[in-house]
Formats: sequence, C-alpha cells, structure tokens
Amino acid sequence: MNGRVPSVLPPYEVVANVSEGRDASILAAFTSVVAGSPGVHLLDVHHDADHDRSVYTYVGEADALILATRALARLAVATINLASPAKSGAGRGVHPRIGAIDVVPIVPLGPAGDERGAIAAARTLGRALAADLDISVHFYGAVARAEARRALPEIRRGGFEDLATRQQNPAHEPDEGPAAPHITAGAVAVGVRPLMAAWNIELTGAPEAELLRAARSAAASMRGSASGGVPNLQALGFALPSVHSAQLSMNLHDVIGAAKAGITLHSIRDRAEREARALGVQLGESEIVGLVPDAALRAGGDPNSLKIRGGWQRATIESRLSR
Repeated sequence: MNGRVPSVLPPYEVVANVSEGRDASILAAFTSVVAGSPGVHLLDVHHDADHDRSVYTYVGEADALILATRALARLAVATINLASPAKSGAGRGVHPRIGAIDVVPIVPLGPAGDERGAIAAARTLGRALAADLDISVHFYGAVARAEARRALPEIRRGGFEDLATRQQNPAHEPDEGPAAPHITAGAVAVGVRPLMAAWNIELTGAPEAELLRAARSAAASMRGSASGGVPNLQALGFALPSVHSAQLSMNLHDVIGAAKAGITLHSIRDRAEREARALGVQLGESEIVGLVPDAALRAGGDPNSLKIRGGWQRATIESRLSR
C-alpha cells in the first residue's frame, strides 16, 4: 500500500472474539487461519491471558469475511473446551463468555458497506455456523429479532455455565442451530454494530483487592445504565491476576457518533480519573482492544494523553491499513 491509507476503505470489518488467550500454539493456528484466508486482511490480533480471550480484527468483502470466520470458528470449536478445568471454575478467565467462538460482530466500514449489507452477511454467517458446527447462534445488535435481544450483555448473562438453562426459555432461545448449547463450545453471538471503542484502563496505587473494588465501583458509576452514567458506555471491573492489579474495562458504542455528541475517550478518561481519585487509586496505562478510527482518538484532546500502551498510532484502523 506504499505507506498510504487506501482512498477507499474495505466495506466491512469483523472483530471476532474467541475464548482462548493462553495457549500459544492454538493462538498461532487461529492467526494463520484468518491471515491465510483469501480476500481478507488481518489488521490486528489481541491476546489476553487474564481474560482468556483473543480478538481478531479483519476486513474485506462480506463473502470473504464469512468464509474466514467459518474457518476460525471450526478451529475454535475443535480446540476450546469451556467445560474443562482449564476453562471453568478457578481456571476460567475474567471476561464474560458463552462460547468458544464467543462474539462475531460485522461492522460497516467503507463506503461500499452499509448496515443492510452487514445484516444480510450476519444472517448468512449465523446459518452457516449452525450448519457447520451444530452450534447455537444468537443474533444481536441491528440483526436481533427483537429489541430486548439487541444488547450483547443480555445474551451473555450467566455465561456458558447458565446457557443451557437460559436457552430453554423462549425469550432466550437461539435464532439458529440447536436449542441446547454445544457441550464444549457453547453458543456464538453474531451481530451488526457501528464502530466501537473497546478500551481498558489499568488501576494502580493500592493493593490488588482494593484496586478491584475501585474498578467495580467506577464501572458501576460510569456505565450508561447508571444514573448519571456515560451514555452508550458499558463498563465492568476486572481483576488482573498476572500483574496483581485491576482494570476498568469499557465499550463505547458508536464511537464516532458519540464523539459528535461530545462523548469522547478523553472525556471518559477524565471521568475515570475523578472516580479513581475519589476511591483513593490512580489510573495507569490503557489499551485499545481491536482498532478505532484515528478521529476517535483525536476527538477531544491529544491522543498521547490517553496513555495507550505501545503508542496510540498502533490502535488506529488507518495505521494498520497503511501497512
């Protein structure tokens, strides 16, 4: 690409989340499958051992993305056993999950992609995953069959452990595939959404248990469902056992639309700073999981002030497409 951002962005982006963040050999195989898929550009890979989760961000035409995701899902279902001791009980990661291939959003990206095309692709992908893998599929976001099912946290409530019971309820039955979840791979949520910022901020300055309490308290205050919370923000507090710390983990939906309304990553960090100070802790470095538009990091302030680990430039869609 000669170091320049393409004048026409690929039509769609997939941000596939798999419930494996520790086994290097399995993760290498996942990466190879996506990177080797025809017509697909793998832009970013994010592994997290504490979350026991990896996120693959790739772009292309809808048909190519569907084929790549089917290949990734086959490998995930074949290699990840959420019922095993390594994935359950004390061995499970801190991130909520219902499946081995847990969440697959399709995001309209370039001018040739739109929500209508993403919905068609999501329905095709969901039917294919159910047929390929005999796995339950739940549609969320713009492809959800009812307003009550649009929100991903509602679909994932109770996690893999409560999935069989929840899917017996007609309000929570899958949209495609068997009524009972896969015995080792659970179910998959396939959705359509706008560009989102998945953003984690580490907390510092206190013992681990206090940091976790502070992270959970800040998340409860800041999430959009709270009185006085940040609109369109999902937030949770997680322990980070590997570094004896804790993390404020956030998703800002429709990050470009939010910025136009004055809700930026900078304003959110400022709010988190105030919450942390009141709780007697400090904010450390942050990380973007996946990628965001350059404009989302520049809106409202200097991107350097977001303290993104590794530099904010590496977290932009534009920087990855220019390579």
